[in-house]
Amino acid sequence: MQRKLRQEIETQIGDRMPTHEDRNRCHYVMAFITETLRFRNITPMGVPHKAVVQSTIGKYTIPENMGVFVYQGICCRNDDDWQKGSEFRPERFLDSERQFMTTRPKAYIPFGVGRRVCLGEKLAIADLFLVLVRFLQSTQDYDIVLDSNCGIDADPNIADAF
Repeated sequence: MQRKLRQEIETQIGDRMPTHEDRNRCHYVMAFITETLRFRNITPMGVPHKAVVQSTIGKYTIPENMGVFVYQGICCRNDDDWQKGSEFRPERFLDSERQFMTTRPKAYIPFGVGRRVCLGEKLAIADLFLVLVRFLQSTQDYDIVLDSNCGIDADPNIADAF
């Protein structure tokens, strides 16, 4: 994936500073960012809400003033909504012509959904694009590799060192 990202950045942007307009030409980079947000949701519990009136969802009754959470983490990784949802695959956001799909599946909700969608979504994605591209441009001389524990220290006594 890193090779694909770097190759696209090299062919579409080169060494110059990326711009927001470059997002329209960097389809794999955008698919990678989108898949990252799906795979590792920043707010898996979403933002808490409150039922304004008593409501029914399926066989459940939600009383008025009850706190409500949408567990976005399961929506973004559920195999019923995503083919092999537990796998990281940026290609799921590319169409048959390898173009970034701007229309996303209903289960793609890392920024929430509906009237209460995060107001900062567009800014966040634009900034993620610029940061990722600049980071990969500035680290061209080596590959970034996570350790076998995906960056997590498996030693339970590590806290004692601090």
